[in-house]
Amino acid sequence: MTRATLFLIRGDWKQALLMHAYAPIALVALALITFCTIAPRRQAERIANRAEIIERYTGLTALLLAGLILYWLVRLLVLQAAFIRLIQD
Repeated sequence: MTRATLFLIRGDWKQALLMHAYAPIALVALALITFCTIAPRRQAERIANRAEIIERYTGLTALLLAGLILYWLVRLLVLQAAFIRLIQD
């Protein structure tokens, strides 16, 4: 996922998504965490409160985790050749 995130930062979306489909989510999360660490406390709390509301009503974290596990299993069991190429690069 690290290489995919680096491709995203460089603007190469196609290569990033080929590397790992969850890279955009990781980049957004990293950007939010970084912003909240340097932002004034009031803004950081506002973002945290909104994230809590979204999580409470959607269960987004559990859905993303389940999707990530399923994605990993498909890559590992079904797309073995592509997975092996990724780890050999």
